[in-house]
Amino acid sequence: MNSVDLNTKNALLLKEYLERLGNGEALESVQKDFRETFGNADAEDIVKAEQILINTGTSTAQVEKLCDLHSSLFHDQPAPSKAKAVGGPLKMKTIHSDGCGSHGHNYEEMPSALLAEIVGHPLNILTLENKELEGRLDKLQAVLDAQAPDSEIEASLSDLMSLAAHYAKKDELILPALKYYGVPGPAVVMWNVDDQLRDANKKLLAQVKQFGDDPAKMITIRADIQTMIDRMREMIFKEEKILFPMAEKYFTQEDWVRAYYDMPRFGFSWLEEVPIWKEAGPKPVVQPAVASNQVFGEETLIQLGGGNLTLAQLNAMLNTLPMELTFIDDQNISRFFSEKSDLFPRPTSSLGHEVFDCHPPKVLPMVKRVIQQLQSGEKDVISIMANKKGRKALVRYMAVRDADDEYLGVLEVVEDVTDLLKAPTSSQADM
Repeated sequence: MNSVDLNTKNALLLKEYLERLGNGEALESVQKDFRETFGNADAEDIVKAEQILINTGTSTAQVEKLCDLHSSLFHDQPAPSKAKAVGGPLKMKTIHSDGCGSHGHNYEEMPSALLAEIVGHPLNILTLENKELEGRLDKLQAVLDAQAPDSEIEASLSDLMSLAAHYAKKDELILPALKYYGVPGPAVVMWNVDDQLRDANKKLLAQVKQFGDDPAKMITIRADIQTMIDRMREMIFKEEKILFPMAEKYFTQEDWVRAYYDMPRFGFSWLEEVPIWKEAGPKPVVQPAVASNQVFGEETLIQLGGGNLTLAQLNAMLNTLPMELTFIDDQNISRFFSEKSDLFPRPTSSLGHEVFDCHPPKVLPMVKRVIQQLQSGEKDVISIMANKKGRKALVRYMAVRDADDEYLGVLEVVEDVTDLLKAPTSSQADM
């Protein structure tokens, strides 16, 4: 059977399992049959079958259920040989068994990405953050089990808020790049789940603060915290045993170097000292968009409608503006973003790719609608207020057109207006 027929057959089997779940059959029962059917399959074969379902309209929620079934294959796995990691994409085949049980992962016996062992490598940094997360989840679990005071629960949940930086790096640097390589399945599922876990942590922290003195409400809140702990542990498992090995297979050395230098844009979770990747080499430059025989230096004079600026002056001026800029061209390709982007950091790997590949599934309909309204001329500017990192941001999407009113693309302008909104009216000067 050729690979196309195999993927189609696998997709039909996965659809059957989804229907069984939809009809109310217990997850454990479906997992048992799933493991018997796919126990010796390569992870990539399952992902390709899942992709067929995605392409034929299977909802994200259903694919998330498949992801839970998929991860059940990786429990109680034999350890892989410790081959030496070399530069470039690794070709590592994951060996599966039909081990039973869907909880209590034995990480020491699980196949992991070999690049995660290289000090300072992006996968090493993400794995170190997962170890920090595991310790904090253990502490929170102990607090719950001991029926400790709610103040201790609040402190643990507050500490977990730093997890957002870990998920941001994964969501922006790993998931979109896999989509570029034709493996969008992890992005479809994980991005949404990461958002759910971030939101759950924030919501539960607020509830503990509000209802800490209400024993009846705290029973439900504690149960929800337990669910969150379990889901966060499962995400660690899916990252280290499914996502990271898959990225290791597809990413080139250049991909990893770009990810390494982009990581500080998104921050780090709990790492007091971020290890240095000595083999990374120099920071890569953005690929020039001009022909090789055209020379543009820092002192190159650029003719603009309102005057002349050198390339150095223009670049410095854009970086000085108290706002974050992103430009998407008329083909929906990401072309530019401000280097200093604190509220909405962008990875350099997004440049040259469709903007739709750089957003989580839940916001894609909004992104497409905004671009359609601006491109069609229905609107010239669309403005929204957003909460980001504890700050208030005014986000404006503007249609960019030339002198002949031809559409050139969309300019996103993000302005931190937190302090402006707090300022008293009397502080506004008359102009």
